[in-house]
Amino acid sequence: MESFATVRLKNREAGFSIIELMVVVVIMGIVLAASIPALRQHTETVNLTKGSREVESSLKLARARAVSTNNSVVVVFDTDASTYLLFEDADDDGTQDAGETSSGPFEAPNKIVIGSVSFARSTVTFTPNGAASETGSVVLVNTKNLAQRIDLTAATGLVYVSDVYQYDG
Repeated sequence: MESFATVRLKNREAGFSIIELMVVVVIMGIVLAASIPALRQHTETVNLTKGSREVESSLKLARARAVSTNNSVVVVFDTDASTYLLFEDADDDGTQDAGETSSGPFEAPNKIVIGSVSFARSTVTFTPNGAASETGSVVLVNTKNLAQRIDLTAATGLVYVSDVYQYDG
């Protein structure tokens, strides 16, 4: 003889009720809504890192170009426009003249600005031996006031990117 519970289970169809499904959908919606701010923060941090890597690559390119062409290469930063450009300074006068090869201007990625540049006159020059004219840094800042610093060592011309940090101006 079958028990009452066994008979009841046989008569019931398998699956979920509409109420159970709606509860799951509501819970998923709440979890998704809670994760959106974190996703936005992550996206802005990724954009900041991308911009820092682009500036780092441009500085490394300028150094490599100076060594390979045996000419000084100047990188000029414009903090007002958040742009920078590179030019081959064939006559070593520190200014871009007609006929000197240039690249740029390059813009900082969307919602990223050049917060500060510690090089004199916002320029740095790479010499044919790979050294830089001075030690300094460029700071990129996003809309959440997070920043990343790109440091340059004069003696070696090597470039380093810092971790993301809170920017205080």
